[in-house]
Amino acid sequence: MSLLDMSYGDEAPQIVNAVIENSKGSRLKIEFDKDLETFVLDRVHQTHLGSPAEYGFIPSTLDEDGDALDVLLISDDPMPMGLTVPMRVVGVMYMIDSGEVDNKLVGVPAHDKVYDNIQDIGDVSKHWQNSVQHYFEHYKDLKGDTVEIKGFAGVDEAIKVFDECVERYKK
Repeated sequence: MSLLDMSYGDEAPQIVNAVIENSKGSRLKIEFDKDLETFVLDRVHQTHLGSPAEYGFIPSTLDEDGDALDVLLISDDPMPMGLTVPMRVVGVMYMIDSGEVDNKLVGVPAHDKVYDNIQDIGDVSKHWQNSVQHYFEHYKDLKGDTVEIKGFAGVDEAIKVFDECVERYKK
């Protein structure tokens, strides 16, 4: 079974399995390659910007861009590539990347008491949200691609996005 096909988690959609591809601060764009069944370096971002959060995907989902649903995991500790983290969903960032829908669920490590106060995107600082938005609006500038952030929404909207991605994967 491919890592892309493993369970999204028994407690979904509130808590999902997030597979980490890129660590916070890294300029590397690492992706899980379904044909090779391993993580591969897709590219090195050509800007000075490092990822503002742990970045990965939820297995057994499919977003409109043809890839698994992406996640942004808020964490003080860097997470190694390939680690599966139970992530409590707190919101979604709506994004259009080169004309394709490429949404990102936002969450926190489900069993880390440090983040008990974050239950919805409104509990996440505006500074963090602005930093993430800035990163994604500019990380492909030198590549010439256009990225548009349509905003953030809370848990209820995030669950709708997750459910749509599960249904799309099943088809």
